[in-house]
Amino acid sequence: MGHTKEDYPVKRYPVVDFHTHVLPKMDDGSRSAEMSLEMLRRMKDSGTDIVVATSHYYGQKESLESFLHRRGASLSRLREELDDTYPVVIPGAEVAFHFGIEKQKDLDQACIEGTRTLLLEMPFAPWSDYELNAVASLCYDKKLTVVLAHYERFVGFQKGNDMLERILKLPVFVQINAESLLPFFGSKPWIRMFDEHRAHLLGSDSHNLTSRAPNLDKARAVLRKKLGDDALDRIDSCALKLIGAEVDA
Repeated sequence: MGHTKEDYPVKRYPVVDFHTHVLPKMDDGSRSAEMSLEMLRRMKDSGTDIVVATSHYYGQKESLESFLHRRGASLSRLREELDDTYPVVIPGAEVAFHFGIEKQKDLDQACIEGTRTLLLEMPFAPWSDYELNAVASLCYDKKLTVVLAHYERFVGFQKGNDMLERILKLPVFVQINAESLLPFFGSKPWIRMFDEHRAHLLGSDSHNLTSRAPNLDKARAVLRKKLGDDALDRIDSCALKLIGAEVDA
């Protein structure tokens, strides 16, 4: 069944999918240009205007120079097929936290293109003062705008400590995966975070067309129902600012 105009109310801002693995053959995401194009078609059809391509970057396994070269080649191949019937694709990276990350001299090159916005994947383990201080250094010393990727996936690792509260006191932004806002994934805590302005951005974290398909529209529908259009306006305007787009007041 096709979508109708009523499925997607009038938007005040362009819609940004802040976290995707849509670039072909970069990581465990899209396996081909054909898959990438179909992912992007689905995103466009469901109301997404801008897609941030955040392929995994593991600084302990690959030089940033190598990653950027691979990303550039992958994006160039994909852009040969893109036109205005697809979302705009902006290159970025999902940067895995690693020991010494706060001292990496060229880390700003892993930011979303044209910005100082860094999508950071924290360790899947209990965090310590080291992780906290490293993130603080990225914010204050390197003056990067740090976005914590899929924040909700780390909560279970931090039971029994106060690291979540402490890291949220830093000037960081929180990105939640669309899947986590769906009813059968225990969405209430994450909806509450958006309601309390402690979560700021949405991403599909889409990797393919099946098990991790584009689903941003479903999460936006949940937020619209629970929190209203103002919450979506906040998310959209924040995303646009962090990718360096102009936002009308």
